[in-house]
Amino acid sequence: MLRWIVAALAVAGLVLGAFTVIRGQKQPPEPPLAAPPSVNPFAHGIAAAGMVEASSRNIAVAAPEAGLVMEVLVQVGQKVAKDDPLFQLDRRQLESDLLRARAAMEVANAELAKSEARPRMEEGPPLQARIDSAQARLADADQRYKDILDAQEKGGATPTEISQRRFALDEARAELERSQAEWNLWDAGTWAQDVLIAHANVTGADAQIKSIEVLLERLTVRSPIEGTVLKRNIEPGQFAAGVPGEGAVVVGDLTTLHVRARVDEEDAPLLGTPIGRAVAKVRGASNAMLPLRLVRIEPLAIPKRDLTGENTERVDTRVVEVIFAVEVAAEGTNRPTIYPGQMVDVFIETPGVPAATGAADASDEEFTKEK
Repeated sequence: MLRWIVAALAVAGLVLGAFTVIRGQKQPPEPPLAAPPSVNPFAHGIAAAGMVEASSRNIAVAAPEAGLVMEVLVQVGQKVAKDDPLFQLDRRQLESDLLRARAAMEVANAELAKSEARPRMEEGPPLQARIDSAQARLADADQRYKDILDAQEKGGATPTEISQRRFALDEARAELERSQAEWNLWDAGTWAQDVLIAHANVTGADAQIKSIEVLLERLTVRSPIEGTVLKRNIEPGQFAAGVPGEGAVVVGDLTTLHVRARVDEEDAPLLGTPIGRAVAKVRGASNAMLPLRLVRIEPLAIPKRDLTGENTERVDTRVVEVIFAVEVAAEGTNRPTIYPGQMVDVFIETPGVPAATGAADASDEEFTKEK
């Protein structure tokens, strides 16, 4: 009896072990895809990663120099015209310099007016009086010198006294000549070269004012194009660094959106063939295809910067950028909204050339029917 019980337990153990092994080998069901994979709709074509951008490109407007942001004049999404102010840096230092420059301008103008107004009539009588006084002193010195000469003949003057009277006469004569020269200088008016210098000082002061005004205008950063504010990276009170990098305000023309497709260098030779249709698929749950129109092929291969996350993706490859414009949707067509900076999958038809990237699973007729 015991033998039968042991045998039954052994058989039960074998059955349980086999059931456990079989159940452990059963594959769990695969979860459904969050979004359908992107499939090249063309039988002959290439695929590339693309990025949506404004037709003007996304322009990162930077500060012309480092400084404190005093006021930001736009909001994200706001439409701006060309030369509309975007933000303003601290102007106080330059405004104080402008006050000093304007004061210097007033001084220069006054000096010019003074130069052009000469001779000043009020200065004439004092100069004439100096001439009269010098003539009187000369006459007195001359008479004294004659008297000392007469005294010498009678033996009443020493040689020293005679020399002193002669020197006094020479001094009086020189004083008269100086007074007469001062009168002539006044009567001639301002020297032409002095007037030119005064004009030059006025011109220099005016140039200084205009220079500061240009620098002040430079601190008000304006939109280089007509477009829409895509991003604003500064606020009042922040310090704007005037160095290359992320712009303080990003502006772009959204009238027509462009897609910058980066074609792998291995597929680049296919761009030399006639390019047919091109579409962009928005990533995510949407299966919508956006028709594209070729704008240009940029003839310079650059290192790949935008990574898609694929396991087979190489980061040391180079790409050729192809610019497409998103075609305007027909009236009544329901299309997903796309935004600048968004990644899309771009498919480019190359008629007569086998698909180099991602074989097409759907025929052109089916794609046309879906459109």
